[in-house]
Amino acid sequence: MRILVANDLYGPSSAAGVATAMARALIPHGHEVHFVATVQRPGEARDFVEESGLRVHLVETKPYPLRFRSWVSLWNRSALAPFRRVLDDVDPDVVHFHNLHIHLSYRALKLARERGVPVVLSVHDVMPFCFQKMFCFMSDSLRPNDPPLSFKAPMPRCIPCARLRYNPLRNPFIRWHFKRYVSRLVAVSAEMERALRENGIDNVETIANGIDPSAARSADHGAAFRAKHGLVGKKVVLYGGRLDHRKGAEHLLRAMARIRADVPQAALLVAGSGGDAYENRMIELAGELGIGDAIVTTGWLSQAEMDEAYSASDVICTPSLIFESFGLINAEGMLRGRPAVTSYFGGPKNVVEDGVSGFHVNPMQVDALVAALTPLLRDDALRERMGAAARRRVLTEFALETQAARVEDLYVRLVGGAS
Repeated sequence: MRILVANDLYGPSSAAGVATAMARALIPHGHEVHFVATVQRPGEARDFVEESGLRVHLVETKPYPLRFRSWVSLWNRSALAPFRRVLDDVDPDVVHFHNLHIHLSYRALKLARERGVPVVLSVHDVMPFCFQKMFCFMSDSLRPNDPPLSFKAPMPRCIPCARLRYNPLRNPFIRWHFKRYVSRLVAVSAEMERALRENGIDNVETIANGIDPSAARSADHGAAFRAKHGLVGKKVVLYGGRLDHRKGAEHLLRAMARIRADVPQAALLVAGSGGDAYENRMIELAGELGIGDAIVTTGWLSQAEMDEAYSASDVICTPSLIFESFGLINAEGMLRGRPAVTSYFGGPKNVVEDGVSGFHVNPMQVDALVAALTPLLRDDALRERMGAAARRRVLTEFALETQAARVEDLYVRLVGGAS
């Protein structure tokens, strides 16, 4: 089978990393797999073959201010012509899109479907029905055992959130393209599927992101990372990714200030970037809270460095205030035997088993963060037991080969139906 995987960008992080990992995992199954992504700098467009055998096509599109994304993401003319050329050259049996809401644009779905082949779209976030990152439902009164939240995004709620970026044609345009040109939508978590259905988007099934077990090297190299960053003898909470206030950093810092009273050796490892302004704000707040010596910032880390950071940590914490579709950092940390304390909003609750491989919390409740993190940092036996359960869960439920087999099965079903 010739498979064309399409994503806005090519690289190791976020949806691009998930898409490329899945594409590579399909090659040993005997498929010819191509990957098309966009670049915005002149001269970067090229075709090449990875050592894995993945055939990569980088096509140039025109850059634009992202404040116009609600319009350009629907029909980006600069992306469609080069994408059509790749379709002509590859002549795929199936086209599998991942993120396309920045550069490739939703109109690319039509070009793919016109080839007469099945078209799959994996949904990695709320962008098909939300203009932002969906944090309008947040409340500090909500608790994990409350009735399920509704993720429906009605127009009266979206307009004041999106403001000048609101495009009334956007969501109807997207839904029409899904119904007409997409053979199957794939949600990366059960909560993501539920959110899609609540917003009138059907024809969807869940296939979770795949985690490569071979990505976790020996835990020994975490000692060097601890020594480098002054974490020797510390109980380390890892908080990573793109840094901004919607990721819950300030609530976590306030929790850490209280945790230090019971666990003086507790430290917060911040691995990620959100610009100097926000990083400085975190450092400033830590100083105000009297825990300036307990926060270590590393900036953006490579994949190899993140592996070291996971190994150097004791607990993963992702207190996001927005809807997360899956929560890769939880699963990647769990693979290394680290329990995770995570927001119960969205997909992370499908990854972390509450009370087994970690804890679910409302991240707006500092008390809840303290209650979840403190015992994991104080009780080595509890942490090791939950960490072992976390690793087993990833290997059982989210191993890359398992998810690749599910994707391949979907392709076979769709190609058989098309033929």
